[in-house]
Amino acid sequence: MDNYILCGMQAGDEGKGSFIDYLAHTKNIDCIIRYNGGSQASHTVITPEGVLHKFSQLGSGMFLEKCHTYITENMVINLSNLMVELEVFSQKTNIPVPNLIKRIHIHENCFVVTPYHKLINKLRELSKGNSRRGTVGTGVSEVMYLIKHNPSLGLRVKDIFASDSTSLIRCLYELQKYVQNFYTSNKEEIEKNTPVDLKDNLQNEINFLIEQTSFLKIAHTFIRYFKNASALISFKACIYSNYKHSYRKDCSNAIFEGAQGLLIDNVYGIKPNTTHLDTTVNFALRISKYQDKITKIGIAKAFSSRHGLGLFPTEDIRVSQKISDSNQEESFWNGKIRFGWFDAVLMKYAQMINKVDTLYLSSLDKLDSFEEIKICVAYIYTGLIDDKFKNIFEYTIKPNGLIIISAIKMPDMNLGKYLKECCPLYISVKGWMSDISKITDVSNLPKECTQYIQLLETYSGIPISVVSVGPTRENKINIKLS
Repeated sequence: MDNYILCGMQAGDEGKGSFIDYLAHTKNIDCIIRYNGGSQASHTVITPEGVLHKFSQLGSGMFLEKCHTYITENMVINLSNLMVELEVFSQKTNIPVPNLIKRIHIHENCFVVTPYHKLINKLRELSKGNSRRGTVGTGVSEVMYLIKHNPSLGLRVKDIFASDSTSLIRCLYELQKYVQNFYTSNKEEIEKNTPVDLKDNLQNEINFLIEQTSFLKIAHTFIRYFKNASALISFKACIYSNYKHSYRKDCSNAIFEGAQGLLIDNVYGIKPNTTHLDTTVNFALRISKYQDKITKIGIAKAFSSRHGLGLFPTEDIRVSQKISDSNQEESFWNGKIRFGWFDAVLMKYAQMINKVDTLYLSSLDKLDSFEEIKICVAYIYTGLIDDKFKNIFEYTIKPNGLIIISAIKMPDMNLGKYLKECCPLYISVKGWMSDISKITDVSNLPKECTQYIQLLETYSGIPISVVSVGPTRENKINIKLS
């Protein structure tokens, strides 16, 4: 039995989907377990034939027809979006939706995103103005925020499929009151901070969800949607309660698919621009009884990137000018994707939390045209040293007075506050200046490219075993041949 946990080691967008598709096809995988995240994250997979799909809630190995998707109770799901994704994937693969639904298994305790969660997510962001967190506006993170402060605002899959709709109606009523009160209390600030091009759509959402005279109409819409679904019986049959034992009846080789990245984790991420979700490997380990036989794989780009708001020590406009990603859409909620150099300090920090066995490196081919490539190996700190700083960082003070941070030795809520006072300290290496996208064997990689990979291993402290030089599963190179 082969079991793998895949997790993002940066701030997201590391290429997890492509590597899961690669592993699924090379390791005879029959089970993809979505162990965190929600519909706000999409993992792009492009097949060798050129079919592109952004996996939002389905497992990213579903192009392999024997592969099943298991959605755990640690994932927040949007059931209507899930049905849309099934329809879209069916059209792309010519696999009938009923056949796909037989391969989907959802834990009955999954929390569900409603239109209320999506609206309050947007309203809360707009109420904060320039200090907003940077959410993408899908309501996924908001679900976890609300249930932490008020458990009665949490709706689970089992509430929707229950024969008695009492829990569903009660929750929708509570959510309606909460959204209405929040909007009323923050209306002036929200309207002031809403971009002109979003005003009409946002007002329509507000009118529909708040100014409707009866919340029962919304509840009935939810119930009617699922009762009218032709696959309701099959779908209900997929809902299960005993996760640890259920999935192993149907699958032998599994990938635990993580979403987002460690640097935006609810606990360990760099505040304040983090999610309210768990993006570590912890839940995957907790639900697997094969911990001694599981391989933890960290996913990282060969450089760094970040969407929208948030601290980004190695961001460099010169990198952004030479790298683009057509699969990353820009919007007010998503923000613009930004690029910078590989940050070995933050990679070591992510490794301190996730303790992965190996690193898979994506987008190596994006560096083909760089004459010089940089790696951040330390920080120069320009702020004040206090007792908390001493606890968080490993550092030295040079004879010339420079304060050099070599590592982060413990997580802390104030980590971002200190990192704002840091400048990256780089080493520079010569680029390979050639197209590596057609290379399939490690022996054919340019010398400068293999040297760069070795340096990333050295400074991150994590062995790199697979690199990606293109978008499909055929563009992966095993560089640790056994």
